[in-house]
Amino acid sequence: MATEVEKPGEGELPPEPAEGETAPDETVSLRPVEVKIALSAAIVLCVIALLGRYALLPGALCGAAIAWGNFFLIRKILEKAFTGGGTLGKGFAVRYILKFLGLVAVVFLVIRSGWFDTAGFLFGLSALFLGILLEGLSRAVEAKN
Repeated sequence: MATEVEKPGEGELPPEPAEGETAPDETVSLRPVEVKIALSAAIVLCVIALLGRYALLPGALCGAAIAWGNFFLIRKILEKAFTGGGTLGKGFAVRYILKFLGLVAVVFLVIRSGWFDTAGFLFGLSALFLGILLEGLSRAVEAKN
């Protein structure tokens, strides 16, 4: 005869917040990351301008726009996927794959076309990484305080 053993805390409701406190919000908003990506793009563009490398600016602007647009689409896809009650539908994978293939195609076309300086374009794309890094650092500082 096998009996189930309850794990500590299993089946218990989370504690009620004390008077005047609010319950912790379990949803994580990705909008602040978009703002940080735009801020990072502005920083990259300003650094390029301050260094006097004006030929890199159009490529960096294009790369930053693609980085921001890519994250915007990721956020929209994830919001749509997780508003359905916690189950992911077939459409999630299809939309995510199509977004990824579109990103690869756009990056390929921009680099292949030669319209923009490749280094500037890559500096602009780095705004995505820098924005996520800035958001992570700001959330870590908030959590520490």
